[in-house]
Amino acid sequence: MGCKELGKWLMLPLCILHLIWSKLAVHHRGWMVNYTNVTRLNHTKSMMLVNGQFPGPSIHAHEGDTIVVHVTSFVKPNITIHWHGVRQLRTGWYDGVPYVTQCPLQQNASFTYRFQLLNQTGVLWYHAHTSWHRASIHGAIIVQPRKNVFYPFTTPSQEFTIILGEWWNTDVEQVIADALARGGGYNTSDALTINGQPGFLYNSSAADAYRINITSGGMYLLRLVNSCMNFALYVGVANHTLTVVQLDSAYAVPFDVDFVLIAPGQTLDVLLHANHSHGRYYLASSVFSIPNTTVVPFPNVSATALVEYVGAGAASELHHNNNDDSTVTNNNMMLPMFPAHNDSAYRQAFDAKQFSLNTSDQTFYIPQTVDIHLLFTVGYGLASNTSCYPLAQCEGYQGYRILGSVNNITYKAPTPNKSNKPFLQYGYEYDRGRLTSSTSKSSFNLTFPDHPEHIFNYTGSQLPLSLWFPQNGTRLSPIPFNSSVELVLQDTSILQFEIHPFHLHGNSFYIVGSGSGNYDPATSPATFNLVNPPLRNTYGVPYGGWVAIRFRADNPGAWLLHCHIEIHQSWGMETVFFVHEGHGSDQRLPPPPAHYPLC
Repeated sequence: MGCKELGKWLMLPLCILHLIWSKLAVHHRGWMVNYTNVTRLNHTKSMMLVNGQFPGPSIHAHEGDTIVVHVTSFVKPNITIHWHGVRQLRTGWYDGVPYVTQCPLQQNASFTYRFQLLNQTGVLWYHAHTSWHRASIHGAIIVQPRKNVFYPFTTPSQEFTIILGEWWNTDVEQVIADALARGGGYNTSDALTINGQPGFLYNSSAADAYRINITSGGMYLLRLVNSCMNFALYVGVANHTLTVVQLDSAYAVPFDVDFVLIAPGQTLDVLLHANHSHGRYYLASSVFSIPNTTVVPFPNVSATALVEYVGAGAASELHHNNNDDSTVTNNNMMLPMFPAHNDSAYRQAFDAKQFSLNTSDQTFYIPQTVDIHLLFTVGYGLASNTSCYPLAQCEGYQGYRILGSVNNITYKAPTPNKSNKPFLQYGYEYDRGRLTSSTSKSSFNLTFPDHPEHIFNYTGSQLPLSLWFPQNGTRLSPIPFNSSVELVLQDTSILQFEIHPFHLHGNSFYIVGSGSGNYDPATSPATFNLVNPPLRNTYGVPYGGWVAIRFRADNPGAWLLHCHIEIHQSWGMETVFFVHEGHGSDQRLPPPPAHYPLC
């Protein structure tokens, strides 16, 4: 029925609403998680994949559309799927975090995720959120603007999705199991990858390397996702300029760089300027790491893809090279000239270029005043229990087991049992007065501290030994609905400094300030940008410094806050916000879905 026909029965406002909503679509997907044999670097192994694809299938939609994904698992390990960067406004049941928003999906069971893509465009992504399963279960979510709405930047000639990742020759689950058993580091990956392929610089990989064909004078949109388990990356195309236009699916004031820096979990949309008449060029990724590489080893060979000009201007070179892949690695090919792996000055300069872009479709909502001030220290710790059987002692620092912590508390996931519920379900019942006091204290503990329980020189050189041994805890941080929240994440020198890319589920946040050393509540706020700070959902705490973020807690639910370096999360560097419901119907959660999985 069209608007003309509706006009016979409905008032004009309803007719207009009909026209608006008729442009929105519901996208249904059927996914099966199963084992598939995959070969890279001449090694074949069985991997847990979605529909047999590595990376997994992409989802394409428009802003405002609804996504419905029916997932069936045929693998023995429990899994969940997290929709990274999706705000999940009042749909927290589908955020996909084990024991936080849902019980994990067991073998031969199904769960249907349903959510709407609201007020976001650009590239988001999804990944498994159990153990290290996201090493193989991940893929892109491409969100176009609504129909008849245009980008606030040059319209690209074509788009390419670039998923950056890692490859292990061995079973990734065994990698993390061995690391946790030994109590120390882990075996790093055997290759970096671009769209699942190591590329031209790795053995037995050139023939399957990812390729992009472009035409001279064109403008191309590269949608970058860093799905790496543990590494930030430089990414660039040799001898080409990139213009950053979106950060974590939010529009940014465009800025030009030779290469970008992207942390695990982050996404970037960049324009590639095809400013040559012909030729072949490497698109490459290389690790950005902290200064102390003796502690954090990494793959030192770049992943590569091929950017190749086509058309009349490129024909002679293609003929000269006989289209032979062996010429791709000859001396005529150039790699991007990346900085040193530990160039913290470049990281600071890249971050300093980031500002939000105010458009008619993306309006700033930067909290100018703050209701709740939080300071969370983030970093390492050690376990006093040094048992790493069958080893004589653990392989962590001085024989201790390495931990991660937030406010000197190592997150302890709930023990799976049939009487357990995810935090979100406990919270849903709590806000309705249905939990007993004993249940609240034992299973839904809202006592996570707003500040470190012991104030100390967070970045000092001689820290008290007691701070090196965090307590275990399953405690949530309660936030009243619609509060404006300022959270300062402070790196510590316990064991060593690190850049921790923290991701907050269910919310995007403004990066209002950052600095080196200790955050000073008396002087640091004077440096804040409250005009046009970048809007992100994942951002790195500076090495030996702090970052201040602000957001409005207008999304009720249980939202994980964690470091997106996977080994750090495995060590317990995470906590959970519980945002209480408001009073209106649009400020409260709907009931749990009927097909909600049981623990």
